Amino acid sequence: MEVFSLRYSKEHAIKISKELFPPEKCERCGRCCIIHAYKTEKGLELIYCEHFDKEKKLCKVYNERFKYDCLTVIEGILARVFPKDCPFVRDLKNYEEPHFYKYLRD
Repeated sequence: MEVFSLRYSKEHAIKISKELFPPEKCERCGRCCIIHAYKTEKGLELIYCEHFDKEKKLCKVYNERFKYDCLTVIEGILARVFPKDCPFVRDLKNYEEPHFYKYLRD
């Protein structure tokens, strides 16, 4: 009997993600680089990925980001990291953004 298993390959996910969601579609807003958001008495405190340059609003390791375990766009959609106006998800009817984005807009 031959046994088959389903396997997840990060390299395959990267290739498919690039094909479905070309990197040039990214508007470089940096909002998907937010890894934590805390509501404090001063407002919303945001913690960004260590590779994000807040002044330039760019990832410092963008071309090598998958070496640092960054998510592919497909993984980002499934993990719901993008704001609903992101070009990668704005046309997806069933996409729900993280709840803290409503506080960013207020």
